[in-house]
Amino acid sequence: MELDENIILQIKSKLTSLSKSEKKLGEYILSHAVETVNDNTSELAKKAGVSPATVVRFCRSIGLSGFSQLKIRLYADASGGLDREIYTDITPNEDIAMIADKLALRFNQSITQTANLLETSCIEKITAMVDKSPAIYVYGIGASHVAAEDFTHKFSRIGKPVVHTLDHHLLGSSLINASKDCMFVAISNSGETNEAIKLTQIAKQNGLFTVGITQKRDSTLASIVDAPLIHHGGEAVLLRSAATTSLAAQLFTIDVLYFAYVAKHYHEIMGRLKNSKINIQTFFRKENN
Repeated sequence: MELDENIILQIKSKLTSLSKSEKKLGEYILSHAVETVNDNTSELAKKAGVSPATVVRFCRSIGLSGFSQLKIRLYADASGGLDREIYTDITPNEDIAMIADKLALRFNQSITQTANLLETSCIEKITAMVDKSPAIYVYGIGASHVAAEDFTHKFSRIGKPVVHTLDHHLLGSSLINASKDCMFVAISNSGETNEAIKLTQIAKQNGLFTVGITQKRDSTLASIVDAPLIHHGGEAVLLRSAATTSLAAQLFTIDVLYFAYVAKHYHEIMGRLKNSKINIQTFFRKENN
């Protein structure tokens, strides 16, 4: 069952990918969300200065079945009192409570959309390969480096050898000499990061199973990997709150992958985690004495 997304943010995140007439309609709806609930297709089209066919196409372009579903979703959001300020980016001297509310709204939207985008069959395929891989190679740069580190920490703790470095030359050399049973995971929000793409190509040439974690289904990275994991990206805004929510979506994606693997080996992994915790605590306690 898909989770309900915030329709206002859903429209805002799709605006740049819409046709000129659909974008015009989307901008009108964002400015007249409450009034739109009471319009029929022809009335909305006339007010927005587009054709009725554009209304139908717009609904499909943002992932809805039709205008009726759009009105229901708009009504659900507006019924609680539509505060347009909360949908804007951070402003000068912004109230701290409002900053928290704005970010919470975007984080919730990002996680919800990512949960709806993740494909179960793809997750299962990757977890099966984690079992077979003697080592996992991971790469991410910039904000994606944080996600790559999180991946490394999680899977290393449960006994999977993970190779992770920002030095793409060193990682490239490691991939060339890696066993063909190994896995390579590239993390790139845009899916167009040159280093991530080149390393993926090296991994593929050497027979490794490749995974791409990205927000762009039509990106270069998603098109060349064996298993693309698509997450929500967020709307483009000046202060890069989209970059923040994209990172949250990446971390959520890695969490889903990690816990899906843990669920398949629950008792074995819980035993490992318990033993490692006891041994580490004992070791460092002795060191401090």
